[in-house]
Amino acid sequence: MHGRSAGALNSQSYSIAGLRDLVRAGRLRVPQFQRSFRWERRDVLNLVDSVLRGYPIGSLLLWKREAGAERLRIGALGIEARQMLDALWVVDGQQRITSLVNVVDPVGSHDPRFALGYSLRERKVVPLREPAPPLVVPLPDLFDLGRALAWLRDNPDGTDFASHIQEVTGRLASVSVPATIMEDADEQVLREVFDRINNRGKKVNAAEIFDAIHGGPDAGLTTSGIATHVDERTHFGVLANKVVVQALLVRRHTDITRDIHGEFAPSRRLVSDFPSESEEEAYVATERALVAAVRFLQEQCGVPHMTFLTFRFQLLVLARFFAFFPEPHDRNLELLRRWFWRTSIGADEFGINGSQTDLRDMAACLTPGEESASVQRLLGAATLKSAPRVPDLSVFRATRADSKVVLTAMWNREPVDPDTGEPMTVEMLNAQLEGETTPRAVVADLVPPSSLCKGAAVAASKAISVLDRRQLLALLDDGSDLDSLLLNEEVLQLLQSNEYDEAIRLRAEVLHRYLEDFIMARTAYGHEDSPPLDDWVFDGGAAEAVEGTRS
Repeated sequence: MHGRSAGALNSQSYSIAGLRDLVRAGRLRVPQFQRSFRWERRDVLNLVDSVLRGYPIGSLLLWKREAGAERLRIGALGIEARQMLDALWVVDGQQRITSLVNVVDPVGSHDPRFALGYSLRERKVVPLREPAPPLVVPLPDLFDLGRALAWLRDNPDGTDFASHIQEVTGRLASVSVPATIMEDADEQVLREVFDRINNRGKKVNAAEIFDAIHGGPDAGLTTSGIATHVDERTHFGVLANKVVVQALLVRRHTDITRDIHGEFAPSRRLVSDFPSESEEEAYVATERALVAAVRFLQEQCGVPHMTFLTFRFQLLVLARFFAFFPEPHDRNLELLRRWFWRTSIGADEFGINGSQTDLRDMAACLTPGEESASVQRLLGAATLKSAPRVPDLSVFRATRADSKVVLTAMWNREPVDPDTGEPMTVEMLNAQLEGETTPRAVVADLVPPSSLCKGAAVAASKAISVLDRRQLLALLDDGSDLDSLLLNEEVLQLLQSNEYDEAIRLRAEVLHRYLEDFIMARTAYGHEDSPPLDDWVFDGGAAEAVEGTRS
């Protein structure tokens, strides 16, 4: 930061009403590199309690600069902001401003996060419930003297507390929040300031820091923007921001544990696989690589949604691969599919547990300009020494890698929704799994878990469906596409007559046979893993592989 300054500094104090007026006028803005509102109602309550007790709540740091017209969302408040030259961008204090403004606003306070009241009996801030308990004044009514008087008219039991209400209302009105306003500051300085400030208190994650330092104000130049765009284009689910950062980092170099602050410094560029790209180009290229990796998982590997993914590192390695080789040879795609399924099935044999070591080692197999050689190195790191085994069906948890293998295999049977008679789609899954971190929301229990006998094949009681057990079994009959759900008429009759033990025994046999065939086919165990023919040069009847080349 040598040679950069924060520009002119001015001091200012704001009342809560003043902050609310700035928000309503669209003058308070949040930079793209800021984090979203994260506080829970307990945090908001503690802040307001501190205000009423006269405790210091810290100062604000604002950045004065121009701003375009836009639709803003500050907590629960939607604002149509006009273009202006003197907008105040929040560098530090977003959580506090959002909380104070929303809790005293009649609209904002309808959001459960900001729904607070003041208990006249207990003389403290409390969560506001509907209907409001006796002698609890909603904060918007307490904040405005006119609304407070109206509340007293509607709640005559509060008359004895009139003087106290006036006192608390005066306390809220007298709150003064100090602020420092920076003018003519360099944007990169502001990002660095944001980074330093937010390493205090509630810790920000790597994605937020990376965006603060390297992201840009344009749409999409944030990790959350990339995650949203990938989901919009693939229906794979919204990737965690930290996963996007890891993708951006591993695409440029295999060491994802490196310090993110100097990612685009000259010294770092010397070892980067993309030394000349700008920060903006890195964001755009990462999104493109992630989309390609996700589509490969969906279309080639049969993984419909991120919650079905066996290990996160597989997605990240694939993103690095497609960053280097956006149009790979069909043979290499086939071999890459084998690598995915071998690492999924043979995790125990290879000592894979989804760690950063797994990611680093697999990512190191990929070298720019060496497409086929890179794929061969990946396969070499995932060589099955014996025929792959079917996962243990007596164990099932939606977070386990082997259980996700079973579910993905079930998905590749193209399960038909008995309600529509049509195969389920990734769009259906994505809608059902919104906000979920496991696939449990699309897994139906054919038998109530409490009815399974000891040692039963628990996995055989599972089916991919957006319907629950009762709905599913009620819709299924001998005219349904039972085979797509790995069922048959005998198993269905047993389930519908509550003969659970025999039903699960027979379903386990069906499932086991299917998994055997599925796993052998997807891992291609015993098949040659030779590179594309294009990579072989024939000379006098002898063939020799040429590493890193394609015709």
